[in-house]
Amino acid sequence: MIDTPLRILIVEDLVSDAFLVQKQIKKFCSNAEISISDKELSLSVALKQMVPDIVISDFNLVGFTGFDVIKAVKEFNKEIPVIIITGNLNNEEKAARLIMEGASAFFLKENLSNLSEKLEPLFQRFIQEKQELMERLQRQHDKEAKAKELSDFLREYDYEAAEDKMALESFKDKVLKFLSFR
Repeated sequence: MIDTPLRILIVEDLVSDAFLVQKQIKKFCSNAEISISDKELSLSVALKQMVPDIVISDFNLVGFTGFDVIKAVKEFNKEIPVIIITGNLNNEEKAARLIMEGASAFFLKENLSNLSEKLEPLFQRFIQEKQELMERLQRQHDKEAKAKELSDFLREYDYEAAEDKMALESFKDKVLKFLSFR
């Protein structure tokens, strides 16, 4: 069971399929805020208002396709995973193109009753990847803050003699190199 709060956007034009996907998510995700979008315009609005953690989309939608959904999501935020669920994707080129254009996974609708078993490990992976990204960003931020603090400190003690400046720059470079290995 996943307890992490998640915002999930389902892009589906068939109410019955949207309900089934939602039901499958709730089997393993206890803290999910789920929104449903059925049109291209409502997708754009939902992306801005909700800022989803994960998007699950049908491939064949009225007036647009899964390719359009992937493009819209990736233009909004390339880090949001998109899962395509479709009733019919019998073309290997389309399947490969989905992945190349940014789909994180795709599944056939033929058996939605066990969809939760397929989605749960993906959701866990997405959560782990997001946590790792946030940790990397925090480390980078901390490193840049320390480098700025050091530069500010050294600027405060700007010596006149050229050899002192060279020694300080050498010291600064060594400290920055040391900090980058943390």
